[in-house]
Amino acid sequence: MMNEVLEVQFSGWTATPRMPFILSGNAVCLPVPTYSILLGIVGCCLGRTIEPKEVQIGFHYDFESIGNDLETRQRLEYDGKKVKKHSKGSDAYPREFHVNPSLTVWLNRLDWENYFHDPIGTPALGRSQDLLKIESVRKIQVKPETEVSISGTMLPFNPSMQIAGQLVQLADAYLENDVVGSGRTATKTKIFIAVPNDSKGKVSMPNLYSTMETDTRSFYLHSFE
Repeated sequence: MMNEVLEVQFSGWTATPRMPFILSGNAVCLPVPTYSILLGIVGCCLGRTIEPKEVQIGFHYDFESIGNDLETRQRLEYDGKKVKKHSKGSDAYPREFHVNPSLTVWLNRLDWENYFHDPIGTPALGRSQDLLKIESVRKIQVKPETEVSISGTMLPFNPSMQIAGQLVQLADAYLENDVVGSGRTATKTKIFIAVPNDSKGKVSMPNLYSTMETDTRSFYLHSFE
């Protein structure tokens, strides 16, 4: 039974956890990042691609407000073999972004601590300009729970849940294809509920933990199965 995890606290000026599969109109954000985004953040710090089976991840996410901007983007298309520039070139589009995001990540990989003290890459939440600062890294004691009050996270959805959030169908993670430029392959998809920080509710499910501190924090530790 696990009783210790690695806790990493990030902060930033902006973040863009994009809503997937929206290809036209406004670029809107999910209230919390996806687990594939978190794998990318961790992999950036380690300087390599993280296989989903290597780690379990829990997190809490919050931000101050939502901003809107107009941005030029380079559109891409997949020709069946490789990802390449779109034949119609770039365009401008409005986009949402989160202001002053705060992200706490819990990992079952205690041996990765030094990578967050001295990360190989510069982590970002969304776009390359959505830079994250690592505020603290530490090992903490936790205890398993059967029911907790939780918010600011992403949970596998179950119809019996009594918690408010946004339902979204997502790939659990992505695997890099062998050929450079050929894109990625999604692992199995499932329905998640994105729970904003201001929608705290009680849940009862596997892989729930609480920190053993005066200021107790509860989280769900996601396993990529």
